[in-house]
Amino acid sequence: MPRPVLFFLVLIALFNVSRVLREPGLTNSDRPMDFRTCYVGQAVLRQGQNPYDDATLKRGWQRIVAAEQLVSRTEPGLPNLPFLYPPWAVALFGLTVGQLAYALAWPLWGALAVLCLLATARWWPALSKAESAPGIPWWHLLIFAFALKGTVPALLTGQPTFLALALGVGALAVAQLNESPAAGPGTRPDGQQATSQPRLLQAAGGSWRPVAAGALLGLAAFKVTLLLPFVAWFVWKKQWRSLLVAAAVVALLSAVAWQWAAAPSELLPTYRHLLAQVRAQSFDPADPDYPLTQGMTLRLELGNVLEWLRPGSSTWHVLLHGLLWLGAGLRLAWLHRQGQRVAGWWLFLVVSTLTLLTTYHLYYDAVLLLPLLAFAARLPGRLRLLLPVLLLPLLLPLNGLAQALGNPVALQWVYFLMPLSLLGVLGLLLSWPVDRASRQNDLRTSRHDFFI
Repeated sequence: MPRPVLFFLVLIALFNVSRVLREPGLTNSDRPMDFRTCYVGQAVLRQGQNPYDDATLKRGWQRIVAAEQLVSRTEPGLPNLPFLYPPWAVALFGLTVGQLAYALAWPLWGALAVLCLLATARWWPALSKAESAPGIPWWHLLIFAFALKGTVPALLTGQPTFLALALGVGALAVAQLNESPAAGPGTRPDGQQATSQPRLLQAAGGSWRPVAAGALLGLAAFKVTLLLPFVAWFVWKKQWRSLLVAAAVVALLSAVAWQWAAAPSELLPTYRHLLAQVRAQSFDPADPDYPLTQGMTLRLELGNVLEWLRPGSSTWHVLLHGLLWLGAGLRLAWLHRQGQRVAGWWLFLVVSTLTLLTTYHLYYDAVLLLPLLAFAARLPGRLRLLLPVLLLPLLLPLNGLAQALGNPVALQWVYFLMPLSLLGVLGLLLSWPVDRASRQNDLRTSRHDFFI
């Protein structure tokens, strides 16, 4: 990474981290509001009630407040904090953090989120290097993660994104260890045949790794839209066994959730009704402050730009997003027809950018784009300078500046620069595909590279 760019990212990261010192009420039980919603949702379901009913969710929080003698001035649920996680996510939360008291669970969850971000930064360089990417120091990725303006706020609110990201990257790492060596499992570097014992050990290792990778992938499925790029990687690599194991993990967790529910048949209908409510309040032109409310200013979907330009045009978002997927799919098909073997991490970036642009994501989910540092190193000089410019809306606190100036209409366009910047990143990715390594040996990565 060029030193001026690295210095710039360090300055932004330090400014973002300083928010911890400027943020009031860090020890308040209302502070981790995203984690609180997950915790209350599992507590409600474990009592046989429906967490997707907003009134039931709020009553569940009041019971926790009374039981643990907490001080709370806010509530989970609508309008801003609905519980939108699928039933298998409720089971995962209930079997893990739900076994702890809330006052103990949320500080531990915050520490776990930081560890997950560190693990992600450590594992990504080895994954990208396995497919001919230039070596990127892991701490460069960590600086980039903290330079993204959504990372620190998401850590402070207990957002589960970082756990899902670490589980997904861990699944890729374990699956990448399963790549077959070019020389064959029974061949030593000196050409001599290995003994039968190492062969048995390698065969045993090759059998558990797809299962372990699938289990990690299934656990990460509580964050559905964040999971799409990881699933695309496994499909691209034809890791079908891992995908089956992931589906089995999701099915098992769903069965646990259905077992807890007193009326399991009501879960999905109530969930769909809640989704409809959230969507209706997100695109409500009758709101006097529309479209600057309901998180639209923090969302990454390209359809939000259309909604800003033409309020009430939300019915066209599906068509707009579908055209993006179609265009990217045609580009990938053309590359395949030309015999170009693209790198898996590059495909991950393409699918990640598409999902950020076309599905419900807030600005902190841009942490999916950490491998862009490896992509930047493959670009020629001028394009390498263009990428940081495109990422500026994801780094600079433009929303806060506009609000500090009184939210004038003349500055409202800055709220919608994030999806436009992602559209530019997608165009750059599709214009500059990255090939896989031509030598099989370059596709192998040692266990030491991944986890040390």
